[in-house]
Amino acid sequence: MKYWIFFVIVISLSSCFDSNINTLEHERVKFKNLPNEVIHYLRNPDDYHDGILYMLIELPKGKKNNYRLETVKTWIGPWESHKKLINIKTNVYYKIDQGVPRPYIVFENNLYVPDRYNIFTTVDDLNSLEFIRYELK
Repeated sequence: MKYWIFFVIVISLSSCFDSNINTLEHERVKFKNLPNEVIHYLRNPDDYHDGILYMLIELPKGKKNNYRLETVKTWIGPWESHKKLINIKTNVYYKIDQGVPRPYIVFENNLYVPDRYNIFTTVDDLNSLEFIRYELK
């Protein structure tokens, strides 16, 4: 019985330091209403890095990184459970469920997530994109 109490306490404490991005305040934003820095990145991704397969982009370019992204594996098998967006300074992390399109763009304490996959390879008109903007606390 005391092991169950210990287990419940550990789970409770660990959940205090994370939150799922879906629980954060968020809104849908059309491409034309994104901040200029985000628009510039989306139109010119090669200006920021050699490949376009990066999962986490922090803007503006050259800024010291405040976040890192980790993959959390499932308990069994080689599968991915979810991603963790971790604030390096505060060690607070945000859970990003599997199946959320990327890249994850962080700008001014906001996380921008596209509404579909492969935006650099399958989208002809960037103006048709929408993003979800999450306010990172």
